[in-house]
Amino acid sequence: MTRLRELVPYALLLAGAAFLYYNTGAFAAVGRAGQLGPDAWPRAILALLMFVCVFEIGRRTLSWRAAAAESKREANVAESEEPRYPWLLAAGAAITILYVPGVGLLGFFTCTVLYLAAFMWIGRYRSIPVIAASSLIGTLVFVIVFMKVVYVSLPLGAGPFRALSIWLLGVLGIH
Repeated sequence: MTRLRELVPYALLLAGAAFLYYNTGAFAAVGRAGQLGPDAWPRAILALLMFVCVFEIGRRTLSWRAAAAESKREANVAESEEPRYPWLLAAGAAITILYVPGVGLLGFFTCTVLYLAAFMWIGRYRSIPVIAASSLIGTLVFVIVFMKVVYVSLPLGAGPFRALSIWLLGVLGIH
């Protein structure tokens, strides 16, 4: 029963993604001929999500068989349980929840840099130069992909954060 519980989140995500994928078909009606419609990106992301869910369900199912065979061989060996950090999970969830209102105030660029850095720090990674570089480069990649490839308008923020966002978009050649 415990092993089946491992599959529940993937099965729920798979069902939800399939439902949403089906419903994105209505977006195609408002698309322009010869161009990607508004359904293209949501459907691509949902298809990838469904693929990952099916893959993970299969991987976990196969690993159960291997684990059962190994547990028979090592019946007398006590397994040490890996440490768990529920407070780290709670902190990660908290900053993810705070990201949503933060992006409106700080703008996508500033909020995402801070979010990525905080997430890595909470995840117990402590190399500040790597955290800073990864957060900055990762956010710049997101900005370029969202604004130049996907054509999604990103929140600019308020006050000085808005000015920073506008300056950055100008530097990147995004108008």
